[in-house]
Amino acid sequence: QQNTFAQKTKDELKAEREVLKSEMKSKDAEDRKAKFEKLTEPKASGISSVDDLATNSTKMLVSTKEINAIVPEMYKRTVGESVDGVADVTVKKPTLDELTALGLNIATQIKAVSDASASVTSASADIKNAGMMQAPKGTKSLNYSKEVLGLVLPELNLNLKVVNNLIATLKSS
Repeated sequence: QQNTFAQKTKDELKAEREVLKSEMKSKDAEDRKAKFEKLTEPKASGISSVDDLATNSTKMLVSTKEINAIVPEMYKRTVGESVDGVADVTVKKPTLDELTALGLNIATQIKAVSDASASVTSASADIKNAGMMQAPKGTKSLNYSKEVLGLVLPELNLNLKVVNNLIATLKSS
């Protein structure tokens, strides 16, 4: 797959960045970030699979917020301007290792989201088998996890596309 990146011209990479920039500044992306800030981890429901999922979802949410802060910074350092188009030539370019590590981190997060999404079904079944007192808390907790997973996945996928473009851009310069 990396060969396809290396073969893109600087112009193609720049065009791809323009698309990614507009995605990063899109209403969808802004809405996701606004929702991130409103999400709070629910109280324990007493259903271990549901509570574990909520705990993991919170970790993914925190991690995605951190990645969201790093990616525009790496973009600025690689390209020499911010996502908003403000030129900045004073910054030190990231190393290929830094960008690769960030890409791996994002890919690992995407896998974690995928794994967590797979456990939603069993957690849902556990709620059905829980007592009348636990079910409402469990449902609230499961809905929180579903919302987190639904928000972080598109965000992580977008960030990975940006980082892959930055890696190719760095290699081409």
